[in-house]
Amino acid sequence: MRRSRRNRVLARAAPGVEDAHSLWYNFNITRGQQWCEVQGQADQKNFLSYDCGSDKVLSMGHLEEQLDVTDAWGKQLEMLKEAGRRLRMELADTELEDFTPSGPLTLQARMSCECEVNGPIRGSWQFSFNGQKFLLFDSNNRKWTVVQAGARRMKEKWEDSKLTMFFQKVSMGDCKTWLRDFLMHRKKRLELTAPPTMAPGTSQTKAMATSLSPW
Repeated sequence: MRRSRRNRVLARAAPGVEDAHSLWYNFNITRGQQWCEVQGQADQKNFLSYDCGSDKVLSMGHLEEQLDVTDAWGKQLEMLKEAGRRLRMELADTELEDFTPSGPLTLQARMSCECEVNGPIRGSWQFSFNGQKFLLFDSNNRKWTVVQAGARRMKEKWEDSKLTMFFQKVSMGDCKTWLRDFLMHRKKRLELTAPPTMAPGTSQTKAMATSLSPW
């Protein structure tokens, strides 16, 4: 009970640090094309657009500024390029049962790692084709789940290959490290920008109190 109350107090004292956090990487790949784009999201806000085919950063947000003191940014791009390469290779040989797309077969793959207040980090992958969800992978327990019957052959092929280990490593290893770096640097930035604590009863404290919002 005490711990639960302490967590609620911390969450109110430092919003954005103790709440739930996530990193998402959305891959878009079309069969027969070299095009391969990744959209990165931190707490569901875009921070990166990366062409994993040409290895070019198309645009980026403020997250890079928080990670530029470490080598996490460069390693992140290297791993996204490798993940895109493997997904392009697999898409070229993918056979879906009872599914005939109206246009070119396009793979949408979302890798995510998420954590809640003082909780463990969870990793997962979601695979969709032409906007329809087909297959899920839970990185914590290495469990595959077929959403559309047409992905059964794909599931059997992937779970018996090295892809299972690769997907787990990226989401539970690399992504987990990037999320922790992101949270650590965000916390430091908030601490540096936080107003100094004033002793109760001072005129400055009273002046600040009058300017605070009612809540």
